[in-house]
Amino acid sequence: MITAGVFAAAFLLIAVLVSIGAFGRTNLRLTHYMQGRGSFAQDLGLGIFAYLGSIELTLVIGALIGLALFRGLRLLAVLPVAVILVASGLEFLGKLVVPSVAPGKALQRFPDILPSLGHHVGKYSFPSGHVLRATIAYGLLLYLAERWELFGRDSSRLSPVLVLVVFLVGYAVVYLGWHWFSDAVGGFLLGLTLLFGLIAYLERKRTVNPGHAPVDD
Repeated sequence: MITAGVFAAAFLLIAVLVSIGAFGRTNLRLTHYMQGRGSFAQDLGLGIFAYLGSIELTLVIGALIGLALFRGLRLLAVLPVAVILVASGLEFLGKLVVPSVAPGKALQRFPDILPSLGHHVGKYSFPSGHVLRATIAYGLLLYLAERWELFGRDSSRLSPVLVLVVFLVGYAVVYLGWHWFSDAVGGFLLGLTLLFGLIAYLERKRTVNPGHAPVDD
C-alpha cells in the first residue's frame, strides 16, 4: 500500500501542475511532434490499438480474469470489473475537478471509418481514461501472470508485451488528439495507484488464505 500511496501523491502533484497550466507548451509541442510524423496508416493502426484502453474491452478483460481465476469466490470474481468501474468514475470526477481543456478539433486524427465505441472527446481531458484502464487491466494481467501463473509457467514471457500495450495506448491517445501528454501521465499514475492497491489486497488473500490460489483446469 505504500507504493500505491506514492503513486497517489505523484498523481495529485501532476493534477495540481495541470490545474495551473504548467504543461501547456510541452503538451502542444509533443502533440505536434508526434502528429508531424504520422500518416493515415498510423492513424488507422493507433485508432484500432486505442480500443485496448476502452471501457468496453477492459471490462470484458476484467470479467474474464474474474471467471478464469476466481471461480466460486464472489468478491474476488467481481473485483477486477469493480476496480475498472471505480477507475472510470474517478476519471469522470477528475475531468470535473481539473480544468484541462481537451485538444481541439484541428488535432483530432481518429479515422472516421472506425467506430468510436463509447469514447467522445469532451471539454476537459484530465486524466486519460484509456491509459487509466489499460494500466489497471494489463497491469493486473502482468501481476497474475507473474505471481499466480495465470497462463502457466511461461507466463513471464508476456511481461514485455503487456508493458508495451500500456505504453502504446498512452502514445495512441496523445497522437490521435484525444488527450495531452499530461493527461496520459495522470491516467498512468492514477492507474498505478489503483493497481497497486488491488495487488496489495490480492497478496493479502494469497498469503493469509492460501486456498485462494488460482483454480487449475
